[in-house]
Amino acid sequence: MNAPDGAYGVLYAAQSIRGAFAETFLRTPRRKLLPLDLIREKARARMRLTRDLKLIKLAGVGLGRLGATTEVTHRGRPHDVPQTWSKALHNLATQPDVIAYNARHDDEALYYAFFDRASPSIVEHSREMDIDQDWFWRLAERYGAAPAPTYR
Repeated sequence: MNAPDGAYGVLYAAQSIRGAFAETFLRTPRRKLLPLDLIREKARARMRLTRDLKLIKLAGVGLGRLGATTEVTHRGRPHDVPQTWSKALHNLATQPDVIAYNARHDDEALYYAFFDRASPSIVEHSREMDIDQDWFWRLAERYGAAPAPTYR
């Protein structure tokens, strides 16, 4: 849901750690072996809001209210359809701060695309740099993923 012309930035987040895992590590379909160097590059950040944000829900009944279908968020490349919707929603007179949606990698999880105008209201609450832990591998197992073998 990036701006098609780069006119504004977007911060992507997930409501749950499960959703964050799916969006981060399952982006390449059928990749089930997770390289340890990729895992070491990632962190788990928890955010909090300092004010209520104006949200548009591009999922569930929100799709029908907007005259949209799941194609908006479930379409593959190119990203012209979601980017066109992003721009239209960003430019609404009501000035929404965030779009909530269900993504392709786990459509049961809720994700957020925060427009850059919301950035002063988003604060990092905590950051965990080492995610090579039991909770991470339990999530990986849920999706049928495992560590990639290392060769010496």
